[in-house]
Amino acid sequence: MSESESKSARFFNRTYEKMGTLTKDSLAGIEKLRDKRFCIGITGLSQSGKSTFITSLINQLQQHKTSSLPGFSPVLSERLLNVKIHPLDDKHLLPFPYEESYRGITGLDPQWPDSTKDLSGCLLELRLAKGARKLTPFSGEQSSLYLEIRDYPGEWLLDLPLRDMTYSRWCAQCNAQYNQHPRTELLGGLLNELQQLDPLATVDETKLNTLNTRFVKFLHDCKYSDRSLSLIQPGRFLIPGDVEDLSVLCFVPLLKCGSYTEGQLDAADENTYFKFCERRYKRYVKELVEPFYKTFFSRIDRQLILVDVVSALNAGPEYVDDMRQALTNITDSFAYGRQNRFLQLFKPKIDKVVFAATKIDQVVSEDHEAVRQLLSLLVKQAYNNAQHEGVLPLCEAAAAVRSSKEVEHDGEQGITGVSLDGSPIGYMHPTIPPRIPEGDEWKPFTEWRIPLLKPPKGLSYQNADSIPHIRLDTVLNALIGDKCV
Repeated sequence: MSESESKSARFFNRTYEKMGTLTKDSLAGIEKLRDKRFCIGITGLSQSGKSTFITSLINQLQQHKTSSLPGFSPVLSERLLNVKIHPLDDKHLLPFPYEESYRGITGLDPQWPDSTKDLSGCLLELRLAKGARKLTPFSGEQSSLYLEIRDYPGEWLLDLPLRDMTYSRWCAQCNAQYNQHPRTELLGGLLNELQQLDPLATVDETKLNTLNTRFVKFLHDCKYSDRSLSLIQPGRFLIPGDVEDLSVLCFVPLLKCGSYTEGQLDAADENTYFKFCERRYKRYVKELVEPFYKTFFSRIDRQLILVDVVSALNAGPEYVDDMRQALTNITDSFAYGRQNRFLQLFKPKIDKVVFAATKIDQVVSEDHEAVRQLLSLLVKQAYNNAQHEGVLPLCEAAAAVRSSKEVEHDGEQGITGVSLDGSPIGYMHPTIPPRIPEGDEWKPFTEWRIPLLKPPKGLSYQNADSIPHIRLDTVLNALIGDKCV
């Protein structure tokens, strides 16, 4: 914005305030026009610790005077003066439960925040001192930058491709996935039943309801089993959110669709399994997927995607490949542009996507860079499948809450912490590679099990302690550092 445009914006801002006619929406619009208000969407692949990450991010900003943020330029330059948290004036969003989550992390028996179950958000006001070059007769000594944080389940983001995918094509995709380890084992006998169910047979709703219940359990196992998969669809089957008519969630993939031509499926009777499930699928996309992206993503300027790279590496090659496919689906969402309607949601708005490998406190510090390099490789391969005009991808590695300490044992570095049952624990782990392992290189990682750690003890809510972290300052700088100038 030019200096004359900036003066005009300030003039109209003051004029409307005096007239008492400036609504909240108008104020927000003017702040966005002046590049003083922008929105970050934060999501994460399965088990990435998103609620914890957002809680710590807000905490670091609020407690910036005592937190360790050398990589965040406004703190390093001492321009960040104060941070306030406000509710977002958006009927679609619940307030992000920051206070509740912070109390849990800093309690006498520290607990991790609950996982994201619905849309939520908050508005942070960052009060900044003006830089020397900004001091003009028309500017004050301070200014406010308004940062919207919008939180949503990562599973909902992975539903994005369904908007341009027919039901029969989705069934074919499922059939290909389900005949590969580990989904084959997780499905068990349900796989054969879905493969044998004739799409052109007359629908038995009681049988369909039973199959749907078992299918939802399968999706639950994909996410919450000992080794968590990343690519889980339909996401709302796991985390419905606010759904008025639950019948929209009652359909299954018909894996035998490939035995018929598209013409045969299109000509099927309305009371067949195919037509019945196709109607439910279309309703799912129309009533849940479409409104979510139209009302939510239309406001997002930048996107943070959290990825638990270490857990995927620990699980094995199939899980890393599944994560890579999930990342490909996500990055494709930012790249279709001229081919289809995704452009209306992403191309005009999102100019930066930050991928962050989380929970790096699970490994020793000398391997942190390798985790970031590994994530970079996975994201780079995903981005090779699309052209990204104007969308800048970045990769970082961080721990929102540092729950471990690094120790030396017999000349080697190890990790100590407190397990979820409250007992002390210590371990050593294989060296993290900066590239995807091949062949026998996988063995040390699949034989290793990452212990789950509790948040560190000793933090005080009453004293507003800052949460210990690793490289959260670099994530902050990547997301908003350029906006604080």
